[in-house]
Amino acid sequence: MTFGFLLFFYYTGDLKNWLSAKLPDSVWQKYTFLMSVSLLILLILFFALKKNKSVLRKPYFFINLALVLFIAADIAGIILTGNNGKYKIVSETEINNTACDTCLMPDIYYIIFDAYASSQQLQKEFSYSNTQIEDELKHKGFLIIPNSKSNYSYTDFSVGSTLNMNYINNVDTVNITTDRMYMQALRLVYKNRFIPFLQKENYSIFNHSPFDIEYFSTSIKGFDFWNIQKLFDQYNLAFKLIRDIGYHFFNPVKNFIHKDDFYINSPENKVRFDSTVYQHLLQSIKFKSIQPKFVYAHFLKTHPPYFFDSLGQEFTNHNMTYHERYVHQISYANNLIKKITDSILVHTQRPSIIIIQGDHGICFDGPVNPQHVFPNFSAIYFSNKDYRLISDSTSNVNTFRIVLNTFFKKDLKLLPYQSYFFLN
Repeated sequence: MTFGFLLFFYYTGDLKNWLSAKLPDSVWQKYTFLMSVSLLILLILFFALKKNKSVLRKPYFFINLALVLFIAADIAGIILTGNNGKYKIVSETEINNTACDTCLMPDIYYIIFDAYASSQQLQKEFSYSNTQIEDELKHKGFLIIPNSKSNYSYTDFSVGSTLNMNYINNVDTVNITTDRMYMQALRLVYKNRFIPFLQKENYSIFNHSPFDIEYFSTSIKGFDFWNIQKLFDQYNLAFKLIRDIGYHFFNPVKNFIHKDDFYINSPENKVRFDSTVYQHLLQSIKFKSIQPKFVYAHFLKTHPPYFFDSLGQEFTNHNMTYHERYVHQISYANNLIKKITDSILVHTQRPSIIIIQGDHGICFDGPVNPQHVFPNFSAIYFSNKDYRLISDSTSNVNTFRIVLNTFFKKDLKLLPYQSYFFLN
């Protein structure tokens, strides 16, 4: 009976999706029909099992054997492919690890504002002038890259490519990228090639991001960054009912089913996340060490959904468009950038690198022009002011190649620009 109920609970939603695709607008795919028939079948099964006095050994054995085989197949898959994954870096980035006795080993600050579009894009699409923050950064010695572009339209691919200093194999831009495929890309960041180089150079690593990096887990705890619970919940009939026809339900029912204390995109958790990142970043900036340090901070304020205005107050005008709300996030981020850069320059005790980037450009729900996704904000500070390798259109993938060439006397070839737009 439990097996029959779970089949109903986990597969009625998939059946609904299949019927909706094959027989749209028909009675057969409506919840009133599906739920009625499913409940009738469950009742018939219940009374049939209750009436039957014999032990159903063969069905019982078959069900348990099938489930054991499914578990064994999953375990085999984890053992055989768990350490490999779908996505690979195009080629090994060979870094000459010969010690550089004359290199000054700068502190490196890698600060990401998720989905922060380029200033040109902000002016063109939103009539928003980003001149103030650009002038502020230029005055501090930053170089603004006016035609900067990201290489990927999704965060983990973009950050993974940047930290690996190369492009990614097996990227599918033709078919829809499922959540399970997206999750596999997290390994690109976890096993990146830049952090091991810094370890060999005796760097202290500070990770204040949504990602875990091998040996350096994120310092920001208590959040479901990648909506892993949602990945499983989408197969749950109760959650599918809430999503499809939840407006018919009482609020207490909806709130009970949707309750998730770790959901990153709730208003309270999103503001708590960025606030925690900011506090941890300030602590790392002020941390005094004889070792050089690499600090990675990743803010989500500029990534949808949007709940708060430029002053950090919750929106009261619910008729504002996503475009209008986005501009508020940019303004808020700019205030944060000013405070962060002020703090770094005040507390720095050694040569320093500050990289402030959008991992990609704008991303809203609904149809998106692929050309609008890639232009991203990018501002770089080198304490030695040697910006010779940075062009007006340097893309994210070359960021740390330029860092290694400029400060660590490496000779890595800069890669030509490529971009990959994912369907969702």
